[in-house]
Amino acid sequence: MKDRKLGDEWAGWDGQVKPEDLKVNETPRTFIWLAVVLFAVCVASSFAGLYMIQPRLEQFSPSAPGFALHALVGAVFILALAGLFWGLTIVKFRKSYFPSRWIEKYVLFLLPKALWLGSKLGISRDRVGNSFIKTHNRIIKSYAGKFSPKRTLILLPRCLKPEVRKEIAEIASGDQFKIVTAVGGEEARRAIGEFRPTFILAVACERDLMSGMKDVAEKVPVLAIPNERPEGPCKNTSIPIDEFKEAIIFIKQELENSCPDERKPESE
Repeated sequence: MKDRKLGDEWAGWDGQVKPEDLKVNETPRTFIWLAVVLFAVCVASSFAGLYMIQPRLEQFSPSAPGFALHALVGAVFILALAGLFWGLTIVKFRKSYFPSRWIEKYVLFLLPKALWLGSKLGISRDRVGNSFIKTHNRIIKSYAGKFSPKRTLILLPRCLKPEVRKEIAEIASGDQFKIVTAVGGEEARRAIGEFRPTFILAVACERDLMSGMKDVAEKVPVLAIPNERPEGPCKNTSIPIDEFKEAIIFIKQELENSCPDERKPESE
């Protein structure tokens, strides 16, 4: 029987196993720097746009250009200060003091722009995606104590090695965990709709994780773990087990710290 090559389904893959395909290990710094560059581009574009419409503004009032300039400078200053404060609180205190929904919308809004900018700078989609996932995980953990993972759905890809899948099942034993192997995005969405989780721990390649997070991350908190591909995409993949164990420990701690009423079984 001919060995299947599920990786052929992976857009842009030429069937060759390259070192950078085997394991992507970026830090949050890559995504953060791309976000900073995007912010700088937006600021520069805003000032350029203001310069272009300055004659039109002067037709309304001689003071209009000056007012618009001061308003723009003030907005840039406030946004930059808010971003700096948010970043420092997460790095130093591991806490975020902004509403989680705001931050979630913002980073998901930045993701496609960061992917585009990364492609222009020679940074692969998977590297940007890996960095985004690491950044997003840090954001989720910064909201510790503000959600209850009483129903945690663990989504696994079909391409995991059997021994890795078995180890995951042993680590994630417990009534609050439901493990589902999703063949694709549609099956993952179906599992989410049926189980109605309060928290999701997802394992997949960066591409599938980014796609899924764009669908559900604003509604349900998601921790994501990118897989490792020793034989190329979509075949006999693995994950860093220590990272998975840390995620399970975090979820159990959140469950212990949640309100007593939230820990009661739904049948009560």
